[in-house]
Amino acid sequence: MKRGIIRMTEGGKVSMPLIDVWMTKGEIADMFGLLEASVFRAIRSIHKKSELNEHEAMQRIPFPRHEHQGWMMEVYNLDLILYLTYKLPSRNAQIFRKYMMNKAYERSPYEHICIIVDDVDFRHQLQSSKEE
Repeated sequence: MKRGIIRMTEGGKVSMPLIDVWMTKGEIADMFGLLEASVFRAIRSIHKKSELNEHEAMQRIPFPRHEHQGWMMEVYNLDLILYLTYKLPSRNAQIFRKYMMNKAYERSPYEHICIIVDDVDFRHQLQSSKEE
């Protein structure tokens, strides 16, 4: 499994990977500038309260270079990482949350979608076209 890891500089510049984000507790803790135990407690709290589905937000994958021994590591997706930004008291968590919110509000003029709903009974039109 190829997994993307989010990088953050000390100045708060965020580098997002082009592939799906899956990060370990240690990588998340490093990015947010926290101890791994703090991240572990927050993740455990999220799962205990069923705030996110554990089976969707976490995967166990083979530990690199120890696959033959059956070692596994837990990795977490972007959904859980975003959720953690609201739970963890970290400046880097705030910076990352703001970065993601700005990305969510970024729009290109070509991304606008217009949906027009008209009060037309299409069943009547289909029946009349079948009769012809």
